[in-house]
Amino acid sequence: MLEKGKMMLKADFLEKLRTFSEELKSLGTLFDCGFVWHFTDADLLMNVLPEQSEHRHPYCRMIKGDPYRELMLCRHFHDDESFGALRTGSGIRIAECHAGVKTLAVAMTVAGDVKGILFAGPFAGGKPRSQSFQFPSLPDERLKRLGAYLKMRLDNLFKDEWLPESKQPLLTPLTISDRRILWAAHIMRKRCGEVLTARRMAETCELSVSRFLHLFHSETGYTFSDWLQRLRVARACRLLTDSPYQLAEIAEISGIRDQSRMTVLFHRYLKITPREYRISSRRNNHAGGKTPAHK
Repeated sequence: MLEKGKMMLKADFLEKLRTFSEELKSLGTLFDCGFVWHFTDADLLMNVLPEQSEHRHPYCRMIKGDPYRELMLCRHFHDDESFGALRTGSGIRIAECHAGVKTLAVAMTVAGDVKGILFAGPFAGGKPRSQSFQFPSLPDERLKRLGAYLKMRLDNLFKDEWLPESKQPLLTPLTISDRRILWAAHIMRKRCGEVLTARRMAETCELSVSRFLHLFHSETGYTFSDWLQRLRVARACRLLTDSPYQLAEIAEISGIRDQSRMTVLFHRYLKITPREYRISSRRNNHAGGKTPAHK
C-alpha cells in the first residue's frame, strides 16, 4: 500500500513538472530567453518540453563545434560546477559559462536536496536573431528578477514534494571523454526514431564497427543496442503521455519494430506495459484538467 502511495506522489510530481515546463514557454517570450533543464535523474527530461532538454542557440552550436568538441566544457559548467555551487548557496546563481555567455541557474530543491537545475538565458529556444552567431546576452537586472521569480515558483511547487530515487533509471547522465562517442550519443538521442545501426554510427565516427562498439561500452557503461532501446522507450513514454497516437503508431514513430516489441521493452525497463503507462498518464492529465489521449 505504501508503494502505491509513493507511486501516486511521484505521478503528481511529474504532472507538476510537465505543467510548469509548459508555463515556461510564455515566460520565455516575456523575458526574451530560453530555458534548459538538468536533472540528477535524467529520466525526468521525458517530462519537460523537448526544447528545454538541450541548448539550441546557434551560438552554442558554433562554440561546441561539429562534432561537439567542446561539449564536455559545457557539461562541466552546467552539471559539476553549477550543482556544486547551488547545493551550498542561495539556490540562485548568475555566472558565465566557458564561452562567456552569462547564464542564470536556479535550483529545484526537493525534500532538502537539489534534484535539478533550471538554466535561463539567451542560449536556448528564443527568437531567431538577424545575425545567427551574434554573441547572446541578457541584462543582469533582468536575470536577477527572473531568478527570484523562478526560485519562488520552484520552491512552491517542489520543495515539499517527495521524489523517489530510481533504482534502475531508464536514462542516466553520460560522462564521455571521447568526443567521437559523445557525438554518436548526441546523434542517437536526436534520431533514435530512425534506423540507426552500429555500422552507420561507426562510419560517422570514422571507426571500425568493433572499435566503435568497444569504445561506446567503455565510455558510457551501456552497450550500443541497450542505450538505443532506452532512448526509444523514453520517446515512446513521451508520446504515450502527450499524443493521441495508437500504440502501434507510437512504436513505429519511436523506432521500435512493432507494438509487441514495445511491450517487451517496457516490461524490461519500466516493469509496466505501454497501455498501463498511458492509462496512468491519462489519469494524471485528466486530474490536471487536460484532455485525455486516445488509445
